[in-house]
Amino acid sequence: MSPDVHSVANVRDLGGIPVAGGRAVKPGLFFRGSALVGLSPHDKETLVLRKGIRHVVDVRCGWEREAKPDVELPGVANHFIPFYDLELVGIEYTHPTDGTKIVGKDVACEPAHFYRSMTNPLTVGQMAKALSVMLRGAQFGEPVYVHCSGGKDRAGVMSLLVLTVLGASREAILEDYLLTNIDRDKNIEPIYQRFLRLAGGDERKAREITDAHRAIPQNLETFYSAIDESYGSMDAFMRNQMHVSDELRVQMRGICTC
Repeated sequence: MSPDVHSVANVRDLGGIPVAGGRAVKPGLFFRGSALVGLSPHDKETLVLRKGIRHVVDVRCGWEREAKPDVELPGVANHFIPFYDLELVGIEYTHPTDGTKIVGKDVACEPAHFYRSMTNPLTVGQMAKALSVMLRGAQFGEPVYVHCSGGKDRAGVMSLLVLTVLGASREAILEDYLLTNIDRDKNIEPIYQRFLRLAGGDERKAREITDAHRAIPQNLETFYSAIDESYGSMDAFMRNQMHVSDELRVQMRGICTC
């Protein structure tokens, strides 16, 4: 977690994560976290002036973005690349977990189903666009902040893809993913209240869903398995769906690791 940013949860730099060849991700290029709604003036200055953020990649749905818009950062390019949006992408996520209801467009997903769903071709196309923005920013030395709503699932997948390009092991990717639980468990009440609303006031069900929505290894395992089933392997997926050639991998590892 970033000790410098307090008004937005789950913010961290991917710098320092180990990659192949005894190297590590170069600090100050790739950041992940929650939506930038409620960003304080101090943290706004930190992200722009101290961290040097030049691109924000927002992979939330359109309705999430409208309900909780990011605070605008001066001189920063905003890239809205939703994973799910019926009008913009052609697909919405509308599969609630048992015992819950959809409120507006908000849905309490079943994590395993959600991580498998993210490998559908339309969402994968959005992932490729988001990954391209992130890699292109790094190529020009322009730090990128990627976020969804809470910075766990969709932002977690984008971090997984970037780290895969840079040669991180699945163990290192998982270690970063699990760090989400530190901030999440400190700020659990709003998460519980959301699920209580979606569970129609059923406190037992709300607690059950809240616990199920921690960052757990099975989520990434489900994603990896779904990629293998649909696209053959993660290596083939990176090459054919993410359009990351072997040459680009070599180039990015030269630029983004130390």
